[in-house]
Amino acid sequence: MVSKLITTNMIQKLRITSLVGIHLLILAHIFYFGDEIIGSLDFQEFFHSFIKYGIINAGVVLVILAFITTLIFGRFFCGWACHFGAIQELAWWLLNKMGIKPRTVNSSLVTILPLFILLNFYIAPNLANALNSPWEGITINLGMPEIWAFLPGFVIGTLTFVVDGFLIVYFLGRKGFCRFLCPWGAFLKLPNSLAMFKVRNTGGCIESGKCTSNCPVGIDVSYEINNYDKVTNTNCTSCMICTEGCPSSALAYKWENPLKENFQFKHYGLNREMFTLSVIADKFQSVHARDFLLLPLVLAFGYAIDGLYGMGHFLSFGIAAISAVQLITTTNLMSAYQQLTQGSIGGNIPKKKYILATMILLVFAWHGVVKFSIWRGLDQFENKQYSSAIPNLERAVVMYPKPIGRFHLMLGQMYLETEEIEKAREHALNAQKINPEHDGPRELLERIEGFSH
Repeated sequence: MVSKLITTNMIQKLRITSLVGIHLLILAHIFYFGDEIIGSLDFQEFFHSFIKYGIINAGVVLVILAFITTLIFGRFFCGWACHFGAIQELAWWLLNKMGIKPRTVNSSLVTILPLFILLNFYIAPNLANALNSPWEGITINLGMPEIWAFLPGFVIGTLTFVVDGFLIVYFLGRKGFCRFLCPWGAFLKLPNSLAMFKVRNTGGCIESGKCTSNCPVGIDVSYEINNYDKVTNTNCTSCMICTEGCPSSALAYKWENPLKENFQFKHYGLNREMFTLSVIADKFQSVHARDFLLLPLVLAFGYAIDGLYGMGHFLSFGIAAISAVQLITTTNLMSAYQQLTQGSIGGNIPKKKYILATMILLVFAWHGVVKFSIWRGLDQFENKQYSSAIPNLERAVVMYPKPIGRFHLMLGQMYLETEEIEKAREHALNAQKINPEHDGPRELLERIEGFSH
């Protein structure tokens, strides 16, 4: 027993030391070493630099190393070296210390949504660019881009940290960002399914549920061990919490010859019989039956706000995932839909939940209109379809809470072209007020004054 406790403490102390060390190295890279030798160490470099331009930089090397090590050890990188995963584990620990124990939400979206984000925002556009503008050759430049190249400003960065690091854990449970959104985890799913080292059944399981309860990524370890003889869930991060916490020592992190490995597609799907063991059932919340509603809601909400206010994909879809899950669980949207179709509006659902659901839908619908108006307005402006572009951009500047000088400048230019001088002057002055240092509004006002004379 003593040796067992020492082993348990040692492995998790090593993992925590590794995660703390990673954060120290990040700080040293930013504030001490700089990017003269090593530039941005970001996973998206593999897509924006290598796939798009054929450039191998530090971020690309990091991804290649993570991919190779995952083929051997599983997603060891995610469990032992990912700073954002560490933040979410810290969030879970802090919530538990405060007596808050969120239920972990389980859904098919933990597979679908990260893959969609990976393919739609990172692989497809960069691959299309590479096909349209073929590489001139593969080049190596470890010092580019600079460290801050893909990082948002302070406000958006802080919001991303709070929403995807803490709030998503509170609302969606253990490592909500890693499970529902992370495209880098999705990229490592394939090599993880082929990994030689996995958590495996060594016999003697007493179904205590501790392995599932303690899993930091919300895997039903108990179910997979007893049905597949190993953990097959590709979200497993090889943290070894389950192997060291098993009261009957029924689990081990072991190597298996890949030629002898039992691979079956059914082992990698989400089974609705998972998370039903009585000792763990109250710690999880399944929304599988409502996935058909949840997926379009998350996509619609995410697209409605993505790019607005300077928000990136992670923050936009983090807010979208939290809001959509709350909409169909807390507000019980499914029951509301059934009542509406049966003509029994109201029923047993409290009025305040209808109000909350309505507010969520209105906020995203409002921003969806803003986003659509901007998209159509800019496209029509570029194609000189001013009669169509004007109402779209006018709607955008009225509805969008954030003043955008560029939109007023475009409207001023279009009104000048259509000889509506007063409206052109009004928008030019608005653009100048928003961006007093820019030359564009001043030059437009000079053109307007010249035209009026």
